[in-house]
Amino acid sequence: MMRVLIIPDVHGLSFWKEPVNRYINEVDRVVFLGDYLDPYPDKGESVDTDDIFGNLVEIIKLKHEHKEKVVLLIGNHDYHYFSKRALQAVCASRCDLLNWRRYNEFFVENENEFCVAHMEKVKDVTYLFSHAGLTTYWINKVNHVLWKMNDRDISVANQDIIDRINQLPYDYEGQNMLFVVGKQRSLLGEKTGSVLWADIYEHSIPYAQKVYGLDKVFQVIGHTMIDDRKGDMVAFDNLALIDSRQCFIISDDCDKKITTLREYEIEHEK
Repeated sequence: MMRVLIIPDVHGLSFWKEPVNRYINEVDRVVFLGDYLDPYPDKGESVDTDDIFGNLVEIIKLKHEHKEKVVLLIGNHDYHYFSKRALQAVCASRCDLLNWRRYNEFFVENENEFCVAHMEKVKDVTYLFSHAGLTTYWINKVNHVLWKMNDRDISVANQDIIDRINQLPYDYEGQNMLFVVGKQRSLLGEKTGSVLWADIYEHSIPYAQKVYGLDKVFQVIGHTMIDDRKGDMVAFDNLALIDSRQCFIISDDCDKKITTLREYEIEHEK
């Protein structure tokens, strides 16, 4: 039985610890969707630097202990700590400039532990995990600037394309592609943001466009925090936004494509 545990945007919080410790030996994969730092102080989240950094250190330790099982994706609130160029190009609003050097050194030391996108197949569904999701506009932009492939040869359901996306942080122009911010986040933004920046309203929803294989995958993303009044998840035909400060699960023994861990446990207690 295939099971994937998913942890959306952490932002220094510890909601991931108990579920991960409980399920680490019972699931095939644990996927973190990024944004490990930069809490929301206006929402009552702790801004104690040592606690926030310690939380990230624990996540990296988990990755070191379970190399193949744990997947750490990059979020926009992580990427501006990767380099001064990233900081200068696109700085998220809550970037901790006072502790930037400390975070930068840690991310540089562990940069090989992170990736931009990850794909899993559970039952007959191909799941594509990233921080903010892939859009047709952004894929087209990356292809025009970097890959220069025939559009018909690009499918995000193919591991080769995911591998290409994961190489972007290591290429100068690739980094430029990750810096793209959409119109929902900036007055000067483009049609849609990058895989680190695309807002939920910039996705082609509720139905995926039948280009670049976006109709062949089910995207699981964070980045856009869900208002408490909107529930646990915002789900569409081929995409689920799950940034709601709780863990989710994908499993062979669940009828839904993705569900909260809480709902999954209630269902299987019956």
